Amino acid sequence: MSPQTIATSPDPLISPEVVAFAREQAVEKYLPELVAWAKQVYPSATRFEVFTEDDPEIANDRHIVFELDVPLSVDQALEADRRWHEGCLRIEPYPVSCVFRKSVNLP
Repeated sequence: MSPQTIATSPDPLISPEVVAFAREQAVEKYLPELVAWAKQVYPSATRFEVFTEDDPEIANDRHIVFELDVPLSVDQALEADRRWHEGCLRIEPYPVSCVFRKSVNLP
């Protein structure tokens, strides 16, 4: 019997800019748990980045973005997205959740 390999997504680097913005928005304590949750929901991610981004349509609206490349089918991606949102509701209360965004690219 051969050993089974379990895919784990890479750990994202959290820049000082992201940490400073999270602290400014009083959401810094949620970052580690959200990163861990993203890795659990998307274990096959080949890329995982966390950065800040200004909303191009709304002035002075900035977010922390979790961006992942994940080789999933559309059905798998929809199920993962459902899991992601359920977990986020347990981790971060509304309106804190408005600070965070997730973007998943399906190669």
